[in-house]
Amino acid sequence: MNETSSTLNDLAARLQMHIAEDRPESEVLASGSVWNLSQTVQHCAQTVVYSVIGYPRLKLALFRATVGGLAKRLFLIRGAMKHPLGAEIDGAPPLDPELPVSEAFAGLTEAVALFIAHTGTPARHPAYGRCTHAQFGRLHAMHLAEHLPGLTGADQCPT
Repeated sequence: MNETSSTLNDLAARLQMHIAEDRPESEVLASGSVWNLSQTVQHCAQTVVYSVIGYPRLKLALFRATVGGLAKRLFLIRGAMKHPLGAEIDGAPPLDPELPVSEAFAGLTEAVALFIAHTGTPARHPAYGRCTHAQFGRLHAMHLAEHLPGLTGADQCPT
């Protein structure tokens, strides 16, 4: 297992412990989060799956080649990302606020397993454009850490 896979699995294991201990959502969710824990986990699972199967909609190629590409490089250099926490994936199914957290977590677990096992070319990210598998892995870990900072015990994403 590579470092990226280990980081994603570690974050998923920490989330599983949080759920099993039935701790308050506020201990894991980012302050200012607009979604409940289930919706947040569903959102994170969506982006992991879409990096394998393809995102529903992409931003314009010019955006991906300029602003999006710059953001990707900045996030990868810093090892952390900052984005609007309520930004849904354009074209993705709506997040279900009533879905039990355990089911949302199962979806995330499946998504991470799909991503880790994927050996083909990753799909284009709607904003960042082309990413390598390793870059996507780091970006997914940063995305989880930004939405769920209580899993890392810090404001920074583990790298």
